[in-house]
Amino acid sequence: MEEQNRKDVEKSEAAEPALTDGGVVSRPELADSEALPPKQERALRALLASPTQKEAARAAGISDVTLWRYRQDEAFDRRLQEEQQAAAGHAALRLRLECEEAVAVLGEIMRQQSAPPSARIAAARSIIDNAIRVEELGELRRRVEEMEDFIRAKQGEYLLDDAVKREEGAGR
Repeated sequence: MEEQNRKDVEKSEAAEPALTDGGVVSRPELADSEALPPKQERALRALLASPTQKEAARAAGISDVTLWRYRQDEAFDRRLQEEQQAAAGHAALRLRLECEEAVAVLGEIMRQQSAPPSARIAAARSIIDNAIRVEELGELRRRVEEMEDFIRAKQGEYLLDDAVKREEGAGR
């Protein structure tokens, strides 16, 4: 497992353009981010590829304490969060792309007369459950947006009330 994590980190580094001597990252998507020293960059890649911090430290060739210190560094932790968010976003995109085919497969199973009744029922139930969830999430999103609009309007009213009170106080 440990050897696999080290290989994953090395593969990740090989796929990424290397840091320049000045510590400037040549990856365009990191231009706005802070560049990290090469050892921290390696530790960052290890954290992304390893299930635990202990394994990440080993894969990066550093001690657990050094990795802990890196995690206390704001720039390092910010980059780690950015990379984790990017990975999560990529995974979410892939899931969305696969959903259409998954729904089609469920539909095929549901309509397939030769499929066992349990498989047809499971497919139908899955389609219905997920359709309900999508509707519920849409409704929740709409309600949250309404509440946010309400809060913004109230904040605007309070700001206006404060401005009127200041005007009245200055006019006395």
